[in-house]
Amino acid sequence: MPEPKVSIIVPVRNAERTLDTMFAYLLALDYPKDKMEIIIADGGSTDGTLKITRDWQQKHGCIKLVEILNCKSPGMARNSAIKEVTGEYVLFTDGDCAPEPNWVREILKPFFMDEKIGGVGGEVLTLRAEKDNVVESYCEQTKFLSPTGRCGMCESGFVPLFSDNLPSVVDGSDRCPFYATANVAYSKKAIDSIGGEFWHQETGEDVDFSLRVVGQGYKLYYAKEALVKHMHRVTLKSYLKQWYFYGYGHPLLITKHARPVTEVVVKLFGKEWSWVTPIKKPGLINLGDFHFMHIFGFLWILFLILDNWFYFGNWPRLWFWLFILFTVKYFYPMLKLNPKQQFFSFCKIRYLTNLSFIRGSLFGRKKFGPLCIEPSW
Repeated sequence: MPEPKVSIIVPVRNAERTLDTMFAYLLALDYPKDKMEIIIADGGSTDGTLKITRDWQQKHGCIKLVEILNCKSPGMARNSAIKEVTGEYVLFTDGDCAPEPNWVREILKPFFMDEKIGGVGGEVLTLRAEKDNVVESYCEQTKFLSPTGRCGMCESGFVPLFSDNLPSVVDGSDRCPFYATANVAYSKKAIDSIGGEFWHQETGEDVDFSLRVVGQGYKLYYAKEALVKHMHRVTLKSYLKQWYFYGYGHPLLITKHARPVTEVVVKLFGKEWSWVTPIKKPGLINLGDFHFMHIFGFLWILFLILDNWFYFGNWPRLWFWLFILFTVKYFYPMLKLNPKQQFFSFCKIRYLTNLSFIRGSLFGRKKFGPLCIEPSW
């Protein structure tokens, strides 16, 4: 296989907890160091990130450091790094990631199969930083950030692209053709075709970037063997914040990329249905176990209260049992996680992250306009 020059871009901000590990993995990559540059884009770190980077930089000439003043987003940091790129292919990862030794070679392979491949994404798994951390354990066992299954892709191959521009296809959900910048590569030609930069918004930049590359006629490919391990958030608060901002950016993506229709997507008993409503405004309403659990719980309580004045027969009982059904369905997957004594902790994480995801999208609507109700896990 050819060995073109590659540029690896890593945006960082206060990443001292994971940075030494990240550098150790990057510098252990099975790729010629004279054909590889690592560009660290610091977005205003106030911890030991800059010192750690400079220490590694003194030992390894392939490391570049770009400091961005008043950096407002990871996309802004990446844009400054892109200006320094000298490679034919640009690989993106993060300061809390650890690529496997064959990462560069595996993520480059598809580009030589078809010149119309503009972007290649790989698998993202977990690298535990704290053995007994329940948030890390949850992320590892639920395969948080893993793109496997997106657009129906479970094995390596071309990503199916949709031409209908429905909200559910462009919002960053499982039907959306995109790769997170924890593990993705683009040809420099594809990057230049969209103006050579991420958008300047505070979130959703990786989804928008992929969609714009696809919009230029390029294909996306999933290379499952191109593996990066992620060192996840270790506190529930930071993990909830991460999910909140995922949801917050989705109304903006719908505004920019979706056609003007409101779509309803229902996931029920392992199946999915989608309807385009007559409403000629971009919007997306997802309904699943999380939503039905709350809807039927609300109806049960409401009918119990109103039953003091009106007779509703068996309706309160029906709402109660439907509430129980969807509550059990929603939390049942947590029984598969280990250790079993952490069941209620896993349930708490599952519920609060889903709630934060939905809250983020509702607050995003206030700023960006379109209605977006995120899906149930």
